[in-house]
Amino acid sequence: MCRLFGQLSLAPRSAADFLAESPRSLLAQSDARASGLQKDGWGIACFSGRRPRVTKSPRPVFEEAGRFAGAAARARSRVVLGHIRAASTPRGVARRRLIGPANTQPFSDGGWAFCHNGTLQIPDEVARFLGKYRSRVRGINDSEVFFWQFRKHIDAQGDPAEALKACVRETWGIWEACKKRYPGKSSPYTGLNALVSDGRSLYAMCHYRHRPGRGLISRQPWGMMSLARRGGRVVIASEDMDGGRWQRLGPAEVVSVTTRNGKIALRREGFDPRELA
Repeated sequence: MCRLFGQLSLAPRSAADFLAESPRSLLAQSDARASGLQKDGWGIACFSGRRPRVTKSPRPVFEEAGRFAGAAARARSRVVLGHIRAASTPRGVARRRLIGPANTQPFSDGGWAFCHNGTLQIPDEVARFLGKYRSRVRGINDSEVFFWQFRKHIDAQGDPAEALKACVRETWGIWEACKKRYPGKSSPYTGLNALVSDGRSLYAMCHYRHRPGRGLISRQPWGMMSLARRGGRVVIASEDMDGGRWQRLGPAEVVSVTTRNGKIALRREGFDPRELA
């Protein structure tokens, strides 16, 4: 399972503490050998104005700790995203084909930055409904298909939170039409946990299917994301990243973090995926 991190602050600032320095940082999580290595790449996104600047590598982050820490220190903006990858292969292709820059997150289109944890089990079927966005898919990572599905819906709807829920709705609709071809699968995804930003606001979707397993360091249930306020910033991550107070997100919830009148505004919306479907 991949690991996600997102931070929004009122003024540009670093997220190096949570990315690389603390005992529960993304860097520390990457080498939690008792739980599973995050060995398939890493990436950090920040923003220059509205334009994402992404630094990423397909190499194991724990083998590039110095480079990762340097990228974390340089990433100063109101929104910072981080991702470390443990690749999944819903298409059944060899691991060597899954590893490379095109398949490494965060993904970006020059306006949005996006990262995902979970597996989209039917990426080819979802890709068939991308329309003009299908030609923009560069790799064979199922998460990239999810990114362009979000881009399709954000362009159609304008509201990022609604676009994320539209991805769930559409994926279940596609699944109903194709599930007979996958008798060994009970769902179109294992999880659609995602963080996305346009540089001004931060949006998160916590949506996972219940399954055994725990976080890499915090030991919270698999797939359950966490939210905290830390000194003028809001942090959302795959698991608690320090010993302070964290709020746990539900298995089907969208969080919108925006700024208004010099303050951070936070909105949480639960949803029923059965009603969306």
